[in-house]
Amino acid sequence: MLTIYLTDAQKQVQFKDYPGEHPVKFVLNFKKIFPSVMELLLPVLPENENLDEMSWESTTTDFEKFKLLLSGWGVIELRLNAIAQYKDRAYADNLVKKAQQKRKDFKKAQAKLQTVELDYLFMHEVHGLIDAELVELGEKFYLPTLRELWKHQVPSQVLEAKF
Repeated sequence: MLTIYLTDAQKQVQFKDYPGEHPVKFVLNFKKIFPSVMELLLPVLPENENLDEMSWESTTTDFEKFKLLLSGWGVIELRLNAIAQYKDRAYADNLVKKAQQKRKDFKKAQAKLQTVELDYLFMHEVHGLIDAELVELGEKFYLPTLRELWKHQVPSQVLEAKF
C-alpha cells in the first residue's frame, strides 16, 4: 500500500490499486516505464530508514496523473497481450521499443516538453502502433479514448502529438 500525503489538500490517502506487493519496488520499476512518476510521487524516507514505512508526497493533480499513467499502462499491457497472441511476444515488445525511441525523438525535438507530457506521448505512440496492428482484426481505435482521458492533463498539441 502506498501512503501518500496530498500537500495541496493537506490529506493523507492510502493507495492499493497497483500490481505487486512491495510499493517501493513497484514505484521504482514503474518509473522505468514512465520517468515522470518520480516527479509525481516524491518519496519521504522515515527517520528509521525502513523502506517498508516509506511514504510519498504529491499534489491532488499529480496523483491523478499518476493514476492515469497506471491505468493507461494496464490497458497497454492488455493490448500488447492481444498483439502477442495475434503475432508473437517479440513483435509486441518491438512495438514498445519503437514507441520508446519515438519518445526520445520527441524529447530531442521538443526540448520544452515536460516529463509527464513525454510519458503521455509514449502511451500515444504505443496505442497508435497497436491500433495500426489490430485494425486488421476489426478492433476499434483506442487513441480517441486516450485523448479523452488526458484532455485536461496535457496541452492540445501534446494531446494530438502534433508539433
